[in-house]
Amino acid sequence: MRYGFLGPETTFTHQALLQAFEGPAPVADPAEVTMVPFSSVATATTDLLAGDIDALMAPIENSVEGGVSGTLDVLAATDSITIVAEQVVIISFVLAAREPIALEELTTISSHPHAQAQVQGWLRTHVPGARVATSSSTAAAARDLAEATPEQARGRAAVCSRLAAEHFGLEILADGIEDTAGAQTRFVLVTREGRIPARTGADKTTIVVQLPHNRSGALLEALEMLSANGVNMSRIESRPIGDFLGRYSFSIDLEGHLEDRRVAAALRSLHRMCPVVHYLGSYPRVDGERTEVREDFADETYDEAHDWLARLSGMIEAPRG
Repeated sequence: MRYGFLGPETTFTHQALLQAFEGPAPVADPAEVTMVPFSSVATATTDLLAGDIDALMAPIENSVEGGVSGTLDVLAATDSITIVAEQVVIISFVLAAREPIALEELTTISSHPHAQAQVQGWLRTHVPGARVATSSSTAAAARDLAEATPEQARGRAAVCSRLAAEHFGLEILADGIEDTAGAQTRFVLVTREGRIPARTGADKTTIVVQLPHNRSGALLEALEMLSANGVNMSRIESRPIGDFLGRYSFSIDLEGHLEDRRVAAALRSLHRMCPVVHYLGSYPRVDGERTEVREDFADETYDEAHDWLARLSGMIEAPRG
């Protein structure tokens, strides 16, 4: 099995993938897995669809910055993939350099845009004169700094994880520089379209919905369909479709599994109303928290209503003639 991740080694995505191989329900035996780093989620998804890798770990949501647009856009645009698991990683950053250096001597600090956003307050306070440069990942910022010549590395630092700084042999200038302590990033494990993990009672379902663009109140109607079936949302993100201004799709996480009658009924209603409903998968919640379901939304209630209506339908006389 070949598992892709946003590389290089020691990124938070790499850590999420390692977590997926641990715990009471590991997704695979790490001894039987090859982990393949990629520079972007889009590139990794192309290789996934081509069969060059079997699964992909990708960041989807951060507790500070919200949805990860690169992942959300790729998921929305790709039909033949399924989310089968999730992981959550606690995010903490360090400021690292090739050698000890005073903060006021730093001229350039590199990191991934999401990391930059999570430490911007600290950087403004402690290194206000440094230029902030973009890297493809926090670990890539650390690696590039470690591989730079002494001349290229002068005045430069990277915002990365402690693991990345230690792995690439950098000096840690400051620790715990994130503006929000305890921030988390959620990652999803994606495979080519295939089997959906069995219902556990503590599940999520992810969909992407495009609403009718010529109907006022379309979003409210869609949300009412979820509410009418007792389906709670844990995340909703709007993303531009791209064909013209004002057209958006909505990436939504629902509490529950496709096998839950209430979730299936809500999806049927959305499919009836919306021009596009892209089902991305039902999978176990990493926190194991079970969804509390009202009695009138229990599977048995839906089954009883179905049987009742079937009995009534059986009483209809056949047309004469």
